[in-house]
Amino acid sequence: MNLETTSIARPPVYFDRMIDAYYAGRIGRHAHLGHWDEPDESLAIGPQAVDSDAFEMAQARMNAEMIRMAHLTAGTRILDVACGFGGLIETLDDRLTDVDLAGVNIDIRQLEICQRLQSINGNALRWQEADACDLPFADETFDTLFCIEAMFHFASRERFLAEARRVLKPGGRLVLTDVVLLQDDRMPSFCFDAILNDGYGPWPDPWCELGDAATLIESSGTWEDIRQVDATQNTLPSYKFIAPRHEHNHRAPQDVAARSAMLLHWLHANHLLRYDYISAVAGVSL
Repeated sequence: MNLETTSIARPPVYFDRMIDAYYAGRIGRHAHLGHWDEPDESLAIGPQAVDSDAFEMAQARMNAEMIRMAHLTAGTRILDVACGFGGLIETLDDRLTDVDLAGVNIDIRQLEICQRLQSINGNALRWQEADACDLPFADETFDTLFCIEAMFHFASRERFLAEARRVLKPGGRLVLTDVVLLQDDRMPSFCFDAILNDGYGPWPDPWCELGDAATLIESSGTWEDIRQVDATQNTLPSYKFIAPRHEHNHRAPQDVAARSAMLLHWLHANHLLRYDYISAVAGVSL
């Protein structure tokens, strides 16, 4: 198991709180929302229905959805971009043998948590500090590339997708999630932008003015078999753990990450945010 480091851009602000929570034993290795197969039932239960165990199970279900979309086989090289605390790679290692698993992240603190992982199936695990828009790998290195709940933090969705296509072998598969904010006249756009970047930044293009992931993938002409799933309702119950409604009031909390989480809950619940699962196959040529 290797850990390579360089000096690069800052990580999202909310990870300060998540790292503390991980070391305190309040959360596990997953660093993304959860997936509910029957979200309407989950939403109807009550404001405190999702405890930490239920949330972790939902996060594991999202990983399962991503893996299902990837059509993985043994003997492949897999890259997880913005790998968080290594939750997806831990799951992949548990399910697969004879695979090479690499995780990259801009935050050395997260990679130090990842480095604690030991393969239980003899797979190669490698961790590297890297910018998603400038991946330190040769062309056509990987068979599969994951990026879960992170690309909206990157300096450029378009640049990241170009890098993903570059490091994937022809026929390799990209699986990712994207968060898209939808325009609304109930609050000026700059207010949303300011609050999100306050606690969940960097979020350079929240309105996807340069194109969301699905649009950019399709318009590039370098991807095939593009599939998009609207998982907005499937992920909404996550906020019953992250930012329960009983915490919402007219007085903003001092914690900037909590403020941003409350705004995301409000946007998600009011149909002003779309959460997409996307997969695509790298074309034969760039």
